[in-house]
Amino acid sequence: MLKENFLPNEAATRAAGRRLGLRLAEAHRSGVLPSSFLITLSGEIGAGKTTFCQGLGLGLEAEEPIVSPTFTLANEYRGLRDIFHLDLYRLESPREFAEAGLEDYLTRPGLTVVEWPEKMPRDFWPPDRLALSLVFQGEGRFLRALKNGCF
Repeated sequence: MLKENFLPNEAATRAAGRRLGLRLAEAHRSGVLPSSFLITLSGEIGAGKTTFCQGLGLGLEAEEPIVSPTFTLANEYRGLRDIFHLDLYRLESPREFAEAGLEDYLTRPGLTVVEWPEKMPRDFWPPDRLALSLVFQGEGRFLRALKNGCF
């Protein structure tokens, strides 16, 4: 079970993402990770959401570095599992999530990571997901699990 972690800097944030990526890789290899799995990642601008995702990609052996999809809404990466990285910051309302066809990512085989999940309709959230939050604390941030998934 993921616990609350203090992450003092960018390197620690990336390392925390990598550790989770390694856990997901092991769950994938052992067959306990569902074919489609969602991670939601909340936090203020600059809290380290994309940095965390970069580490996640390292742990899942992504073939290329993960970059922010802020202007494209979604990027896809190949690795041990396909990784779909969505950044919903630019959406004005949850309605735009469906209008953009982004719900298709939630059913495709792979791992979908959503930054700014509050801009996504809650009825699209599967019950088995991992909801994480990065919250500023002094010079660093806390990584908190709001809801643990099923692996």
